Amino acid sequence: MSKSITALQRKCQTLQKKVKEMQKKPNITANSIQTDRKMKFYTGLPTVAAFHELFQYLEPRARKLRVWRGAKRQSAKKRNIATHRKLKDELLMVLMRNRLGLLNEDVADRFGISPSVCSNLYNTWVPFLSRELKPLIIWPSKDVVRANLPAPFKAYPNVRCIIDCTEIFIETPKNLDSQAVTWSDYKKHNTLKFLIGITPNGAVSFLSECWGGRASDRHITLESGFLDKVEPHDNIMADRGFNIQEDLLFRQASLTIPPGARGKSQMSRGDVERTKRIANVRIHVERAIQRVKTFRILKNELPISMIPHADELVTICAAICNLMPPLV
Repeated sequence: MSKSITALQRKCQTLQKKVKEMQKKPNITANSIQTDRKMKFYTGLPTVAAFHELFQYLEPRARKLRVWRGAKRQSAKKRNIATHRKLKDELLMVLMRNRLGLLNEDVADRFGISPSVCSNLYNTWVPFLSRELKPLIIWPSKDVVRANLPAPFKAYPNVRCIIDCTEIFIETPKNLDSQAVTWSDYKKHNTLKFLIGITPNGAVSFLSECWGGRASDRHITLESGFLDKVEPHDNIMADRGFNIQEDLLFRQASLTIPPGARGKSQMSRGDVERTKRIANVRIHVERAIQRVKTFRILKNELPISMIPHADELVTICAAICNLMPPLV
């Protein structure tokens, strides 16, 4: 009888060990995503091939990453050849978290790692990806813009860029000064706000840093360096909140905005038609912004702990959007 009990105990221990191993095994890996539809759902990248090509581009420098382990510590160990598969899964993990807006513990469970390891890897990869992908946000020459001008913009042949400001909801800061700086009267919430520039065919061509939601569109535009990119005879399209006509005129450029009622009880027929024409082309910047915000890390309320990464997250999401097919 004692022998049978001992044998059963050993078998039970073996099964418990297998259960623990299975719990640690990731339920998703980079190689398990086989279709373009799934890859787009999980990462925002348009195809499986695009993911693997992106990893191939990043891998030589990703191998040199030292894992973040706190504000004052980093791993002293460099990656080795055996980490090829692991690095690819780490990239997938970060892109999934950005795309789906997953909580840290959820991501850790999906990839079979501890929450602390997951957090450290995320804090390592986000600055790295931002640096590596930022060159995808290109300010094209006016000749390139004009050569690729979509049909809806033919009435505006000198349009170089369509600009707008958009906001990200954030967790309410505990500090009262931070609450005041980030409060948005428009959204009635604490937000971060950034300027985004879109080419006529829908590519992101400019991003400002994130500002507190209290900052005006004009202030962000003037402080962002956007106007330094404007050249003579450029036309910039914007909403009525962008009071930058004189600043553009100084650069021999022009601003196209919807006419508005201008103090009159109603707009003239000409102003109505002009407003419709502008709205028909400005809708593309709204579509581009919405595409950036399909990354739920930006669509959901950003936790206080993530605010230091806000600029980097916006850059990553916008850059991946530029790898998608053109909007127009």
